[in-house]
Amino acid sequence: MPDNSKKFHEFALQSILFKGRSDWYFCYLKTEKIAHVLVVLAQGSGAAADDITEAARRAASLSGEIAHLAAGEVDAPIVLADIFALLGTVRMLFTSKVLSPEAGTILVRELEQIAERLARGSHPSPFVSAEDFSIPVIGEHQTPMLGHPASSAVLKDNRTKGQSKGQSDRMSLILDLVRKRKSLSIKEIASVIRNCSEKTIQRELNILIERGLIRREGERRWSLYLPA
Repeated sequence: MPDNSKKFHEFALQSILFKGRSDWYFCYLKTEKIAHVLVVLAQGSGAAADDITEAARRAASLSGEIAHLAAGEVDAPIVLADIFALLGTVRMLFTSKVLSPEAGTILVRELEQIAERLARGSHPSPFVSAEDFSIPVIGEHQTPMLGHPASSAVLKDNRTKGQSKGQSDRMSLILDLVRKRKSLSIKEIASVIRNCSEKTIQRELNILIERGLIRREGERRWSLYLPA
C-alpha cells in the first residue's frame, strides 16, 4: 500500500469531512493500517488465516464508519462500540495464540489508542500537521504498524532483514518505556536500558520514528521522544 502523500493529508485536514476533527482522521488512518497489518499476518498463519482475515475485514470497515461519523451520518457511540467489539476479537485471537504475544500486545494498544482518540475527537488539536499521518509502505519483508498509524514494530517475528532478536527485544523495551513515561531523553532511556551505548539507542529510536511508533521533539541533545 503506497504511503498517502503529505499534500493529501493537508487536504484531508482542511476538508469539510475532517476539518477540526484531526483525531478522527488519525483514527481513520489507524484502522486502515490495522486492517493491512492483519492481512499480512493472515498470509502466514495457516489454519488461523480465516479468523485473522475476518478481523482485518472488520478493521477495514471501521475506516468507512469513521468517515461516515465525520460526515454526521452515524453517531460516535455506535462507532466506539464497533471499535470495542474489534478489540475484544483481537484479545481473543491473542489469548488463543492465533496472534503472537508481540503482535497481540501491539494491536490491543493501537485499538485502545483509537478508542481514546475517537472519544476526544470533537476537540481539535493545534499541534497536528500533515507529517503526523504518514503511513509506512507494506513491503515483502516489512510488517508496519500503525503508525501509528503502523503502525511500526515487528510482528509475529517477521523482523526487518538484518535485525537480530536482541535488537528487536531492545526496541520493544524502548517503545514500552516511551509510551509509559510519555516524554524521555536518550540519557533517561539509557539509564533504564543498560548494556548498550547511547548511539545504539539513537539508531533504534530512529527506526521507531520511521515506523511511526514514536516522534521526536527538539534538536540534538535537547531532543525528547514521545509516543506517536
